[in-house]
Amino acid sequence: LSLHDALPILSMLKYTIPGAAALLLATAPQAWALDAQTLWSDWQDVYSRFGGTLTAASEEYSGGTLTLTDVTYETVMGEVTNTAGYGTLTLVEQDDGSVVIEIPATVETTSVTETDGVSIEQTMRMIQDGLTVVAREEDGTRTYDMAADSITVEIDTEAQADEESISPGVVTVAMSNVVSVYRSDVDADGAFSQTLAADTMTVQAAMEDDTGGTVDVSYGMTGITSDLAGNYGDAPTGPILGLSDMGVTYGGDMTHSGSTLSVAGDGPDGPFRLDGTSEAGTLTLDLGADALTYSLTSTGGDMVVQVPGFPVPVNISMAELASGFQIPVGAPGEEQPFGMTVTLRDLTVDDMLWGLFDPTGQLPRDPATLILDLDGTALMSVDLFGNPDAMANLQGPPGELKTLAINQILLTLAGASLRGSGSLDFPTSTPIPEPVGKIDLALDGGFALIDKIVALGFIPVQQAAFVKGMAGAVAKPVGDDQLESTIEFLPGGGISANGLPLK
Repeated sequence: LSLHDALPILSMLKYTIPGAAALLLATAPQAWALDAQTLWSDWQDVYSRFGGTLTAASEEYSGGTLTLTDVTYETVMGEVTNTAGYGTLTLVEQDDGSVVIEIPATVETTSVTETDGVSIEQTMRMIQDGLTVVAREEDGTRTYDMAADSITVEIDTEAQADEESISPGVVTVAMSNVVSVYRSDVDADGAFSQTLAADTMTVQAAMEDDTGGTVDVSYGMTGITSDLAGNYGDAPTGPILGLSDMGVTYGGDMTHSGSTLSVAGDGPDGPFRLDGTSEAGTLTLDLGADALTYSLTSTGGDMVVQVPGFPVPVNISMAELASGFQIPVGAPGEEQPFGMTVTLRDLTVDDMLWGLFDPTGQLPRDPATLILDLDGTALMSVDLFGNPDAMANLQGPPGELKTLAINQILLTLAGASLRGSGSLDFPTSTPIPEPVGKIDLALDGGFALIDKIVALGFIPVQQAAFVKGMAGAVAKPVGDDQLESTIEFLPGGGISANGLPLK
C-alpha cells in the first residue's frame, strides 16, 4: 500500500531510465566550474562515466550565452544501444557569477533502443511550469538550486519484434511545488549530494493486456522528501557492459506522508477494482561496491478489493508492510553478501470476510503478522549487473550458496505463533546444497488451531491426527500446547531433530 503498490508501474519504466537520465541532465547538472562552456564539458565527462556520449550538432557562444542545438545522448551497454535527441539547451552566465540553465516549457524527445532484434521506441515529453535552475559557487562547492511549480513527464513506449508491435500504454509522472538543491564538490572523485521536496507526486498509466482487457492505474504521494549522496568514481577505462562497470556508488532515501492507489480494469471474467491508502512510506536505496540494497516500507495501510465472482468486497488493513533485498554486485569469483526481509505486521480483514468461511467464530480473529529476515553470502558465477550476455546465457543458478543466517522467522495467525532462527554453512560444492548448522523452532497454539480447523470441516480428523503425530516426532513439548525443536544439519548430509536422527 505505498511504494509496494507502485511496483507494477515501476516495472514498466525499466527501459526509460537511460533516456530519463539524459533528459534531466539540465535539471541536475554535475559541474566543477561556473562558466557555461565548462558546465557543458563537465556534463559530457560525467555522462561518459555511464557509458554514453553527449554531443550537440552546434555550439554557439555569444554574450555570455551558450546555445546547444540538437543535443544527442547515445549509450552502448553490451549489445544494447540507446540513442536520444533533446533539442536545444541554453546556458546563460549571470553578472553575479552564477549560470542559469534555460529549459523550454515543453521538451519532447524520442529514443530508440536496439537489442537482439527488438526495437524499443520511446517518446518522452517533459512539461514544466515555472522551472528555474541556477548554478552557483558556495565555499568551494558547486550548488544548484532548482524550483518548479510543476514538472510532468509523459512516457509513451512501443516495442517492435518479429513484425509485431506492442505498446504497453502511456505512463505519466507529475510532481508539484518541487524544490531541489544539488551540491557537487570540486574534486576528482565526483562526490555529490542532493535534497528534494515536493508537495505531491502522481503516477498514472493505462494498459491493455493480451486478452484485450484494460487496466487503469493511479498512484499518488504527498509530502515527499528525498536525500541522496554518493560519488561517480573514476571514469571507466574499458567498455561498459553493465552497472558494475560504472564505478558509481550512492545511498539515500525518499519518504512520503501519505499515499493513495487505485487500480481498475475490465478482464475476461468481468470488472475488478482495488483502492488503497497508506499513512506514510519510505524507499531506501544503496549501491555499494559489492551489493545493491533497497527496502520499501509502508505504514497504516488500508485496502479494498473487489474481484469478479466474489460476493463481497475484501477490506484489508495492516500496521506495516515492508520488503528489502540485498543483491550482489561485482565481478564473480568471490563471496558476496545477499539478504532479504519481508514484514507484514498486524494484518486484519473485516468480519464480513471472516463470516464466509468461519460463520460461528471458531477461529481467533487477532491480527496476523509475518516476518522473514535472511542474509548470507554466495560465491557468484556471474555478475548480475555486469554482463547482460552472460546473464542471458546462464545455465542454472547465478551463484553457489556459502552461508545463510536465518535472523528471524515469525508467523502469528489465528491464535498460533511460529518462531525460528538459525545459521547454516555450505562448505562443499554439491548439485543440491548440503548445509551444516542448526535451526531453532518454536510453535505455540498449533494443536488448538488444528482442532478448530477440524471443527470447521476443512480437514478430516484422521489427517489432523497424522499432523499432530509428525509434530510430536520432531518437536518436544515445553508447556501447554507449546513445542520446541532444534533441527541440526550434520556434515555428510545427516539431519537430526532434538538429537533424534531423521536422515
